Amino acid sequence: MARSLVVVLCAALAFAAGVVPRAARAQTQTWNQEVVTTLAGQLEKSVSGLRDVVRGSPNKDNPLFKRKIYQIIDNLRLIEQSSTSLHSALKKGAGMEETLPTYKRLQQIRRDTEVLAQQVDITAVTRPKLDEAKGILEKIEPYYPNEPEGPAEKSEAK
Repeated sequence: MARSLVVVLCAALAFAAGVVPRAARAQTQTWNQEVVTTLAGQLEKSVSGLRDVVRGSPNKDNPLFKRKIYQIIDNLRLIEQSSTSLHSALKKGAGMEETLPTYKRLQQIRRDTEVLAQQVDITAVTRPKLDEAKGILEKIEPYYPNEPEGPAEKSEAK
């Protein structure tokens, strides 16, 4: 049960299922400012308070998990801030290209948190909020493209 809750935490922060191949996560929806802005607002609301939920975990005071829990809480703070920033920028009219760096940052924090979460048991208290965030993130993902190869990746391939 605890392991499945860790998986839920990872998925909620995943913005996409981490097991889906990169190519399968390409932009599949034409950019729709209104839809993405609405989804970003829902995401902002869904991740708000996640830190408080994790702080309520009985494992927070367990010496074996304490440092990891604090790292997860800090990552959740960054996710909350980035979600707020994404929603705010979209409301002001910023488009896909302008908000892509924020979206990518959210993805990176998600990946970092996923690694940490695999080492910590998170209680069922977190499940409803995490499930809600996961669903919204899965709806946002198709509106953003994969990152094209950067200069460093291109030069390494030569």
